[in-house]
Amino acid sequence: MVWGWVVSACALARAAPGDEVGMSWDSEKMPADVAGDATAFYERLTELLAGGKRLALCTVLRLAGSGPRRPGAKMLVRDAGGSVGTVGGGVLEKKAAAWAREVLRTGRALCRPFALDLQQASDEGMTCGGQVEVLVEFLDGTPVVRDFFAQVLAVLRRGERGCLVTAVSPEGDGVATERFLVAGGRSAASLSAPGHSLPGDLLRSPAPPAPLLVERGTIRYFLEPLAPPITVYIFGGGHIAAHLAPLCHLLGFRTVVVDDRADFASRERFPQASELVVTPSFDHALEDLPISEDGYVVIVTRGHGGDEAILRQALRRRPGYIGMIGSLRKRSLVFQHLASEGFTPEDLARVVCPVGLPIGAETPEEIAVSIAAQLVATRAAKSGRS
Repeated sequence: MVWGWVVSACALARAAPGDEVGMSWDSEKMPADVAGDATAFYERLTELLAGGKRLALCTVLRLAGSGPRRPGAKMLVRDAGGSVGTVGGGVLEKKAAAWAREVLRTGRALCRPFALDLQQASDEGMTCGGQVEVLVEFLDGTPVVRDFFAQVLAVLRRGERGCLVTAVSPEGDGVATERFLVAGGRSAASLSAPGHSLPGDLLRSPAPPAPLLVERGTIRYFLEPLAPPITVYIFGGGHIAAHLAPLCHLLGFRTVVVDDRADFASRERFPQASELVVTPSFDHALEDLPISEDGYVVIVTRGHGGDEAILRQALRRRPGYIGMIGSLRKRSLVFQHLASEGFTPEDLARVVCPVGLPIGAETPEEIAVSIAAQLVATRAAKSGRS
């Protein structure tokens, strides 16, 4: 089938006056949404369910025009107060929190449109003037619910690709939802009524690159791709890496730091790194690393020789991104060496050097910010969000 956006059957309307509910939220800020590390979000979700917490799960289903968050953005609201994640902040999040309170009180899911015109957005200190549709579902800690989300988390932890499908159907003045976990081309788990299943074309089709809403009669299916976080391999554990690694963690990347000096690839220096590797030599540093086309390589070793050695190996592995520290003169010299070894102009065109966005960065901190921003831009482009 051909993936494409469809317009929701639910007409969007501006929220009714007086619908706002003032409340204070102890929000947990996490690198956990469709743009980043979904694993962290579902880890927190399963922890709360295991603790017997009653939750409302808010999900942005659709966005028309501009908005603070794209489809797939999530926020958990706890019955005892507080939230995890965000659907965009400001007046939209205030509305979502009020809807979540309603769902926690009734135990019934609801789907609500919300329109924010430019004047209202300006009054709230926002710049977005789009239309959003938010699904709010009730979750409790019953064994069947805990088991379903544990299986979602297991797929992510194994590094598998899958798809989480939420079926939304009208029920009275609200909606009913069912969930299906698709992995390995089959329905691996479900929270659904006996005998209910996914349409065959949705089950057989590969997961879309970004969250997608499709219609089948009166039922709408929201498809969310599940994929492990992108791994950023940082070669060189010096000053730039010391600032870049925590930024990557904050932004939802999995981070591997590689150096040929044990004290520069230590847990004390990189407490948030997913993995630390001490290599005997940069000449063979990539041999035992599972770098694929989904991985990103950042080259910031302490010398030109180490940078060139890593770049030579990275070009043969063809990761999704290769960035190397250095001036234009250094790039020219390194590229000449590699061209003489048989690397083509097309190979070398894949290398970003100087690495990072051109923001005039000079200090290690500034350079780390420029690199992190470029990694985010690359991820967004590959997922169709830019």
